[in-house]
Amino acid sequence: MTRFSAQPSAQGLYDPANEHDACGVAFVAHLSGEPTHDLVLKGLTALRNLDHRGAVGAEENTGDGAGILMQVPDRFLRGVAQDEAGVELPAAGSYAAGLAFLPAEAEAAGEARGRIEEIAREEGLEVLGWRDVPVKPEILGSMARGAMPSFALVFVTTPGRDRSGIDLDRWTYALRKRSEHEVGVYFPSLSARTLVYKGMLTTEQLDEFFPDLLDERMESALAIVHSRFSTNTFPSWPLAHPFRFVAHNGEINTARGQPQLDARP
Repeated sequence: MTRFSAQPSAQGLYDPANEHDACGVAFVAHLSGEPTHDLVLKGLTALRNLDHRGAVGAEENTGDGAGILMQVPDRFLRGVAQDEAGVELPAAGSYAAGLAFLPAEAEAAGEARGRIEEIAREEGLEVLGWRDVPVKPEILGSMARGAMPSFALVFVTTPGRDRSGIDLDRWTYALRKRSEHEVGVYFPSLSARTLVYKGMLTTEQLDEFFPDLLDERMESALAIVHSRFSTNTFPSWPLAHPFRFVAHNGEINTARGQPQLDARP
């Protein structure tokens, strides 16, 4: 046993040399491929059970980051697009949807939306509409709230072209990258296939901060959830995981190489 620790010595398959502080990640999926709201809830439960893998600072209600990645929930998006944005979405897979982190100030956010729409037209895309995402900032600590962006769902398609799935994602990639570099916004996701909700949150706060996640129309056949431990970077809203298709558990730079043996006699 090491000093000042209850860590056991090496035994069986266990070696204390493999102990590292790292983030928590979990994956849930239906073998049938059937999208359900129950699976999203299971993902959120898995995330809460990863609380010990995340981190908080002096404020217990400011987390290093938490999030969920799922398949595009067509039934939910179709409903809110029509009811809240007045937009009729094309067939599933033929539109991209994305959560956007926009400036907190309303005027600046409006200007950012206008510029994103201009870039979309330049890239042969069309922004069908925007939907403000409901959030509960009152549950956040002052640090997370002070850095908080505003949030919107954007719906994008290729007018006059039959593009869907990964083909459409190749077009929205250019829109996302240009928007991030030229407008200074951030998209956790912008895809015809996946949707990400995340932020500078604790594992307990994710579905409370984003009530969308508890809507019964929020359905997926898979979910990746992540609880972040900021080991060598300060926490921020964009740096929370998952990213657009993946999450990783731990720092890549903790990989240990085997020293080369001297081959000389």
